[in-house]
Amino acid sequence: MGREKRGYLADVINLREQDIDVLVVPGGLGTREAANIAPVIEFVRRVYGTGLQYLLTVCTGSAVVGMAGVLDGRRATSNKKAFTWVKEVAPAVQWVPKARWVVDGNVWTSSGISAGIDLIYAWVGEVWGEEVADLIADSSEYERNRDASGDRFAERWGVV
Repeated sequence: MGREKRGYLADVINLREQDIDVLVVPGGLGTREAANIAPVIEFVRRVYGTGLQYLLTVCTGSAVVGMAGVLDGRRATSNKKAFTWVKEVAPAVQWVPKARWVVDGNVWTSSGISAGIDLIYAWVGEVWGEEVADLIADSSEYERNRDASGDRFAERWGVV
């Protein structure tokens, strides 16, 4: 890890929390290393308490947010291949096993990466209107999945 990468992380961690309206927390294999995510967990805790308008997660980013305590008592979902681990690290969350994405108030969580793309389009549709979301999807030649509950990976990875 080069100096630039550490400097970037320090810059992100030192943002003025009150200036952030929307926070997107990605997941991935790095979420399983406590040393990698400890500063992120603390950052999420601080930012969420400052009037954040929206918190969105992709994949196991929901586990990170769950470990921060932000999802306690909320409905959420995550990557189905990692679902057992996700439930273990954040047991106070109401994990939804069969969902591409879940909305609970101002918190939006998605399953895997492609479900995260669908979540973003659904969120854009909610915030700026479906016409805008469709225009962006069509411009990028992306075929939207609009069914938040249509999650075949829940069966594939044995979580339902």
